[in-house]
Amino acid sequence: MPGLQALLFLATAASLYAAAWLWLRMLVDAIRGRQAVGGGVLLVGAAVAAMLATSMPGAAEARCIAAAAAAAAAAGGYFAGFWRRATDRERVGKRAEDARQITLHLALATGCIFFALPYAWMVLTSLKADDRIFTDPTGLPNPIMWGNYPKTFRFLEVVLGRISTGFGSLFVMNTLEVTALSMAAMLFSSTLVAFSFARLRWPGRNILFSVLLGTMMLPGAVTMIPRFLIFRQLGWIDTLVPLWAPSLFANAFDVFLMRQFLMTIPNELEDAAKIDGCGFFTIYWRVMMPLVKPAIAAIAIMHFLGTWNDFMGPLIYLSSPDKMTGSYALRLFQSGNSGEWALLLAASTLWTLPVVLLFFFAQKAFIEGIALTGMKN
Repeated sequence: MPGLQALLFLATAASLYAAAWLWLRMLVDAIRGRQAVGGGVLLVGAAVAAMLATSMPGAAEARCIAAAAAAAAAAGGYFAGFWRRATDRERVGKRAEDARQITLHLALATGCIFFALPYAWMVLTSLKADDRIFTDPTGLPNPIMWGNYPKTFRFLEVVLGRISTGFGSLFVMNTLEVTALSMAAMLFSSTLVAFSFARLRWPGRNILFSVLLGTMMLPGAVTMIPRFLIFRQLGWIDTLVPLWAPSLFANAFDVFLMRQFLMTIPNELEDAAKIDGCGFFTIYWRVMMPLVKPAIAAIAIMHFLGTWNDFMGPLIYLSSPDKMTGSYALRLFQSGNSGEWALLLAASTLWTLPVVLLFFFAQKAFIEGIALTGMKN
């Protein structure tokens, strides 16, 4: 019965979390108290739990419950033989903080697993044979089809026939060109407009800022046709210009984010620059911009994601194969290889890899920019 299966799943998950919480708490106490023997007991219990989870016959739920019982038994053995009762307030506080931190990190680890599952499934499925994707969608690839990735490059080279794509590098270069120009235009225009709203005093400033924020409520479909007609009159259809030229006109969200950050910078810095003879543009470029690097990094990352994965823009404005971007090429790949899902997922994995690497290396700057940790008075 579905209800019984759901209850069994919840009971299994609860037992695993309870065992992990107890085991981790004992392990932290053993490390802090330099309990080598007690730590060994916990590690042996973890090894036994891993063996039960992988080699024990029976259903997966039974193996998980047995593994949780083994880990809990190891933690109970440590508690009975090595746990020392805390008498001083400092040690009691440390143990309470350990319990809170372990609970928090278990919750965060669970969220990370759920968010990473689609990407992990995509990577694993890209290494499977086509006949195993639907027969065993959740299993590991066996055998591992490393050849799926070279096949994607060969397909991108021959799919268009009359032009050379450089094994897909043409699409990558087009995307890089659009992304670089769009990011440069966006950063300059958004920061300049935000500086005007945050640091300059001029009539109607607050009213115009409210109008700018109001444009965020307009859906993209409302402006799609007028923008297309404007670009057609300018003769920009079937060129890369419509994909990056709108970034020359500041984005409302980016302006709002930068304005809020710029408003946290002390006025004394601006006054000192004026005393030294700096004009408004010099203050903007040499004083303000170096201080708002976290916010610049945040909007740059978000704009990179939007431009890198943009599909609607190339679909509307491009028709020549040699001007296609990567997202458009993936759609072309799907139409040409509609029955070979492993190759499509391999191409998608390669296309999302730069985004994953960007987040991995730039996550600190991104979080700082979103948190608006600017200078305070």
